[in-house]
Amino acid sequence: MCSETNRRQLLGALGGALSVGLITTQAEGATVTALAITCIDYRLVDDAVKFFDSHKMTNDYDQVSLAGAALAAVSAKFPSSNAAFWDHIAIAKQLHAIKKVIVVDHRDCGAYKVAFGKDYHGDGAAELQQHKGVMTEVQTKLKKLHPDLASEFWLMGVDGRTERVI
Repeated sequence: MCSETNRRQLLGALGGALSVGLITTQAEGATVTALAITCIDYRLVDDAVKFFDSHKMTNDYDQVSLAGAALAAVSAKFPSSNAAFWDHIAIAKQLHAIKKVIVVDHRDCGAYKVAFGKDYHGDGAAELQQHKGVMTEVQTKLKKLHPDLASEFWLMGVDGRTERVI
């Protein structure tokens, strides 16, 4: 696991590499439409790729996977994921001039089970509302930190079917 000091050193090194031109930056034309943030769940890796392909985004997005996707941005249970979520947005803006963030949560999510414990709603409309509450919190923070970025929030079933939440 990466310590806070190591994470800051890595980000500092990345920033230094950007400033001396060792990494391609947006000024050199390396752009994509979006940063896709998905959960780490192995059951949905292929479905996430299919989802983005079906939205005509093949090779037009950066992707990061964090346990809980939207939850990673705001849950007190995952402070290092909170930082990683927001750091990746800043890095994707700097490297690839992203225009939006697309977050794909999924049903039956283990990270939600960990974060909410006995208050976890793992079924139907209650589960959707729990995800929507987290997504709304993330969207509010995203608008404050990055008002220039659009956002989309989706919920995927374990069968790969998705519905737009926000």
